[in-house]
Amino acid sequence: MASKLNPNVLYVREPRESLTSPDPQAEAGDESSDSDGEPEETSNKLIRKVSTSGQIRAKKSVKEGLLLKQTSSFQRWKRRYFKLRGRTLYYAKDSKSLIFDEVDLSDASVAETSTKNINNSFTVITPFRKLMLCAESRKEMEDWISALKSVQKWETYEASQFNMEHFSGMHNWYACSHARPTFCNVCREALPGVTSHGLSCEVCKFKAHKRCAVRSTNNCKWTTLASIGNDIIEDEDGVSMPHQWLEGNLPVSAKCVVCDRNCGSVRRLQDWRCLWCKAIVHNSCKEQLGKVCPLGQCKVSIIPPTALNSIDSDGFWKATSPSCSSPLLVMVNSKSGDNQGVKFLRRFKQLLNPAQVFDLMNGGPQLGLRLFQKFETFRILVCGGDGSVGWVLSELDKLSLHKQCQLGVLPLGTGNDLARVLGWGGLCDDDAQLLQILEKLESATTKMLDRWSVMTYEVPTKQTPAIIAQYADSVATHLTKILDSDKYSDVISSAKFLCGTVNDFVAEVGKAYERATENKEEADAMAKKCAMLNEKLDSLVKALSEDANAQLVPSGSISPDESDSDQSRPFRSREQMMLRANSLKKALRQIIDQAEKDKTAVLHSNNCEMTTRSKLAKQKNMKSDSTYTHSSCLFHRQCTEKCVMNNYFGIGLDAKISLEFNNKRDEHPKKCSSRTKNMMWYGVLGTKELVQQTYKNLEQRVQLECDGVPMSLPSLQGLAVLNIPSYAGGINFWGGTKEDNNFGAPSFDDKKLEVVAVFGSMQMAMSRVINLQHHRIAQCRQVKITILGDEGVPVQVDGEAWIQPPGIVQIVHKNRAPMLTRDRAFESTLKSWEDKRKGDSRPARPRLNSQQSMEYLSEEECAQVQQLGLVADTLINRCVYVCLYEESMTSTQM
Repeated sequence: MASKLNPNVLYVREPRESLTSPDPQAEAGDESSDSDGEPEETSNKLIRKVSTSGQIRAKKSVKEGLLLKQTSSFQRWKRRYFKLRGRTLYYAKDSKSLIFDEVDLSDASVAETSTKNINNSFTVITPFRKLMLCAESRKEMEDWISALKSVQKWETYEASQFNMEHFSGMHNWYACSHARPTFCNVCREALPGVTSHGLSCEVCKFKAHKRCAVRSTNNCKWTTLASIGNDIIEDEDGVSMPHQWLEGNLPVSAKCVVCDRNCGSVRRLQDWRCLWCKAIVHNSCKEQLGKVCPLGQCKVSIIPPTALNSIDSDGFWKATSPSCSSPLLVMVNSKSGDNQGVKFLRRFKQLLNPAQVFDLMNGGPQLGLRLFQKFETFRILVCGGDGSVGWVLSELDKLSLHKQCQLGVLPLGTGNDLARVLGWGGLCDDDAQLLQILEKLESATTKMLDRWSVMTYEVPTKQTPAIIAQYADSVATHLTKILDSDKYSDVISSAKFLCGTVNDFVAEVGKAYERATENKEEADAMAKKCAMLNEKLDSLVKALSEDANAQLVPSGSISPDESDSDQSRPFRSREQMMLRANSLKKALRQIIDQAEKDKTAVLHSNNCEMTTRSKLAKQKNMKSDSTYTHSSCLFHRQCTEKCVMNNYFGIGLDAKISLEFNNKRDEHPKKCSSRTKNMMWYGVLGTKELVQQTYKNLEQRVQLECDGVPMSLPSLQGLAVLNIPSYAGGINFWGGTKEDNNFGAPSFDDKKLEVVAVFGSMQMAMSRVINLQHHRIAQCRQVKITILGDEGVPVQVDGEAWIQPPGIVQIVHKNRAPMLTRDRAFESTLKSWEDKRKGDSRPARPRLNSQQSMEYLSEEECAQVQQLGLVADTLINRCVYVCLYEESMTSTQM
């Protein structure tokens, strides 16, 4: 055995067989191990191969990083640094370790650890060992799995691209158990254990032992025309979609669509199931079924693989729209719904084309939108919370796709306010209902959702103090040296640095003043003062440079070199230096005071101008759409769009609770990992505010204008601006859905906002139990909130909160997005019509043998049936002729 070992590699003998990992590579420095891929003898199973860091550098790195590795003792997790180079996975205690363990990936398979996979773990399975690893996020886990699969096929791995195993036909394994006997699709033997534990493909449900997964063929569910291969059907009409069959492991109640008899077996692997139309047939009935696949109940939503037949210049699949269909793009947030998003992600891949299902946590919505932007019309289903919906809508704004798509929502988040308003409910946690949801989505109606821009403008009164604070430490340090030090060199050096700091400060003040002011005369005056101060600085620096070359001459003494008096001058006294410093200090203070006065005057004039224009517009009774066009033109020149609001805007109490919850979730993600925990945290934070009342008398810190009209506010702790009649998980803060004498009925497509006062956390808590009549402030088309004082106020938009500094917040209409809404009245009418149609319809014609229909007969059988029909028709005609002849003969005899 020693003759087979590489002398350049260090081998360590392991006492336990379960931790061994033989590596057949002969040279540690070679990037390819194809020539040395044969397995070693059984005696080498007890030898674990390790390499030094110097040997690893010779190979090109595919991916590396920190992962958690499960140990064999008590299943503890330890952090290790992994490096994937070539077909070998190296790991050590950290990146600077000298010795790395090796795992050969030549005959390895990769699978997710569990069904929900909350901890983002995966398993690397080799013929001799099993590594269970855990990543920090699902995206990192999928990147590692993609990298491990790519090195097995010698492909170039790129983490930024879409998971290309969907297009390559590779299976996506995850470990699971089964409630009934299940068989391996590779070796056809039963999976071990009472629960039949093994690996299952998340897309096609291909079953395999852990030892057989590496030997499985890449025959996962088709995604493109190229993946169909030789099974494609070509005729005069073009390319047709064939059935894609998978053998065995059928449900208990499975019946053949041809003979209507039971299918499947718990004793062996038998009978077939189509991955697209879900048709189940016997082995003997398979040939009697038509070759073209009808795609099943979801055919309207499915993009058939025959529609993905080319690659564009960017390297992504270019989709050609199939006829008479409205394809569906599914985007799932895998973190939503207590990590239920992973289960929904797999289920959608089973029902639809895997190429039209995307994980928002792995690349965002850009990849899917780029794939679908070739379609004239398409639908989008976002599975997640309100934040996921806003994310997708923002990407649609960037790509300008609102006119060609409609967006539906499947609620998986915590609040799900938008899904409640659109009629899809407040929660969906059962993936078995997805087929019914897709059918309801096909019959959904379209309504326009108003979207609003949140514009912010921060008062720049804090610019000058910020600039002073930037240079305060340097100025204080050098002034202390000048005043306290008796050393000639220290005084000169500190004075030079002080002059340079002040010079930079003056330049910053000048730039800030030019950005803030619009008066050219004031700007010129400030420029002259800055220039004057710069001249004084230059004079002082020149004097300091001369003093730096001077010699210290005591009073009353004569210089030894009187002839060289120009080159050597006596040292100036500290009084002279202080006079120049005081002169500079006075000039600097004048500049700072003038800048503050001018900026205050500019802000005051801006506010006066906006207020005056608002009053003039009010006196003229102008329409609300044109009132603000002129009154806020100055504001729009200086403001920026902070974000886009789809649901609601809050300031004060509710925003503070949202901000604290977001901070708590960022600090302790595991404490906010479920919907129930999130609601409990909201309750705890609201109870704390019941005692503290941080924003009591908020009306003294903010000013509200609705459609340009100042509003008088009662004593409150917050304001809520509503676009939809659902707030904070289903609360109707407006207090009703019907029109009254003062206000119209609230709607998300009327280009109007509803403004409501928030009096306290008790009011918010009681609103979940009792439908209270809240204090309505206004119903308007534009909202402007001015934050007064020197401190910021918490603000939240659709649950995302931040501290807004003093200034102005204005909410204006941005655009409208088409949304898919569920019309329950239409669904009930359609169902009753279908039931009535079934009841009135005549019974269907009997089949030829009471089991089969004409569409399932072969061409030869069809010809025989047609010939039988002709013979029967001839026989009937002859019988009729004979009967008529006999009647005529009888009448003649009589």
